[in-house]
Amino acid sequence: MGEPAWLLSTYRTERDRDGRLIIRAASPLGPILGCAIPTAFGALVTLTFKAAGASALLVLFAVLVIGVLAFNGSRTWICANGAIQVAHSLAGARLRTGIKHPAASVVLRREIWRRDLGSTDTVYVAAKDARRVKVLSVHNWIERESRVASGGMGSLARSGPVVTSAPSPLRPWANETLLPAVSEAVSELTELLQQELAVPLIFECERLGAKPRGR
Repeated sequence: MGEPAWLLSTYRTERDRDGRLIIRAASPLGPILGCAIPTAFGALVTLTFKAAGASALLVLFAVLVIGVLAFNGSRTWICANGAIQVAHSLAGARLRTGIKHPAASVVLRREIWRRDLGSTDTVYVAAKDARRVKVLSVHNWIERESRVASGGMGSLARSGPVVTSAPSPLRPWANETLLPAVSEAVSELTELLQQELAVPLIFECERLGAKPRGR
């Protein structure tokens, strides 16, 4: 096994014994603690006022949210021989591995939110069977604040860590000029995937994209 390397997005990469590139999602520990600690405090307060029902609802909500964050944070992408697989792993142990998708291209897509409130930059791997494997989404908020979503899924109330700001978060480019307009976290992973899979890079832009969840 190769030594893990940290990307700007806080994703981790390493090589397995077969030389395959393993990309692991950002750790969900921060968002999990951010959910668990206030919930525990709120549950204690409601119990103090003998509101056991409200306390139980708070705990149930926290369990659901923590489960989603942990699931997203367990995502792993395996790249080898021009193909990509999505897996889930916990503490280094592989829990489940999906089917192998032969890669046709890497797609860098920008969605500009309504009323120019921000944008979402997403990195996909387009497979030859017309499916798309989503690897990373970064949300560029007002005033160029850029945050990376957890585990390649949607953002949960800005739960991701802050990354380098996108230089031009509202530019509607759908060509090679989009690459220098995204955050360094996005361009780093885009170039890594393109190099590893040896496929073309495609650019897309949608001006009327919806705002991400949690906004």
